[in-house]
Amino acid sequence: MNYKNIAQEKVDAIMPKLIALSDKIWNNPEYNFEEYIACESFSSLLNEFGLEVKTGLSGLKTACKGTYSSGKPGLHIGFLGEYDAVPGMGHACGHNLMAAMAVGAGAALKSVIDDLGGTVTVFGTPAEEGGGGKVIMLENGAFNGLDAAMIIHSANETVINDISYSKTDVIVDFYGKKSHAATWPEEGISALTPVLELFNILNAMRLEIADRGKILGIITKGGDDPIMIPDHCQAKFTVRSFDMKYKIELLNRLVNVCESLAKATQTKFEYKIDSYSYEDIRNNPVIENLLADNFTELGEKVMPRRRELGIGTTDVGNLTHKIPALQSYVKVVPYLRGHTPEFEEAVGGPQGHRAIMVGAKAMAMTAVDILSDPKKYDEIIEAFNDMKEKNQWEEQYDRNSASGEQS
Repeated sequence: MNYKNIAQEKVDAIMPKLIALSDKIWNNPEYNFEEYIACESFSSLLNEFGLEVKTGLSGLKTACKGTYSSGKPGLHIGFLGEYDAVPGMGHACGHNLMAAMAVGAGAALKSVIDDLGGTVTVFGTPAEEGGGGKVIMLENGAFNGLDAAMIIHSANETVINDISYSKTDVIVDFYGKKSHAATWPEEGISALTPVLELFNILNAMRLEIADRGKILGIITKGGDDPIMIPDHCQAKFTVRSFDMKYKIELLNRLVNVCESLAKATQTKFEYKIDSYSYEDIRNNPVIENLLADNFTELGEKVMPRRRELGIGTTDVGNLTHKIPALQSYVKVVPYLRGHTPEFEEAVGGPQGHRAIMVGAKAMAMTAVDILSDPKKYDEIIEAFNDMKEKNQWEEQYDRNSASGEQS
């Protein structure tokens, strides 16, 4: 029996409902942890397709999942959907399509899993655009028990091997002593001086850092009145690198520079991590190869991942550090970049609907490959363990613990 064909036929049969889900999310953009319409629509369709739905995962009102077990021994496959919008730009990242792809893949795999054995779970994950929804879910055990997971993003090319930054955002505060700048300046200690010097030093570091990473920042508080020497100034930075270890090195250097400036200017210095760190994506290469073959079978031209396509951050990266997983891309419209008004329009139309069909089929077909061949999963685990072996140091590093005070 050709289980891949059965899975594809299931996607074709439910496409009107997948399109309706995507369109509803697209027409009702909701932001970090406020995706109530999206979550309700997502979970309702999972329930209609016969998956057991749970909402409020990890204490998040807009996180949900739908699970179906064959009752037979086998692997547990996860499909992840996103549905939060880009603030001020609607669904310019195409998360409406990702939600529909995940539901479609889950329903398609369910249609054959009674024969193959195993379990399928479809996750609705909120707040990818900066809120760290998957990080919170991961830390609270929402993905425990998964043997492999997949998510497909919308893009202007179909791409398998994704890359992303490891990033940590930091808020830096300097405290001095307020005084009247025109009358008694000698009695003050400017909190602005170390902030300005910090930006000068970071600018000088750019030549050395080059393409290995980035420290980007803005001054969020520079004082309240030009006639007063400010006693509190603040800056916010994002520290990024393709190499998590080098990102940590840059973060430590930033803190050390701030500490030195505080001593030199007789100010007090505090810093804290802002929100959750997103880590670099480490796609499982065996799952990548299976997905590439299935995209090709569906008539997609698979392109290499290029920096020119744009590189950001995603909380999917954190998941790929913990279980065999991947994030890949399916083409919506050639040449249109994400996070633009033109792309936002495209993901709400026929080209976006085509991407739903291709992405859902490709993920379901890849899951069939994994469930059908135990030796293939052995290769997946071997590749995952190789990645973990190369990065053993990470187990000693708490990504979200850094906060401190220096004076």
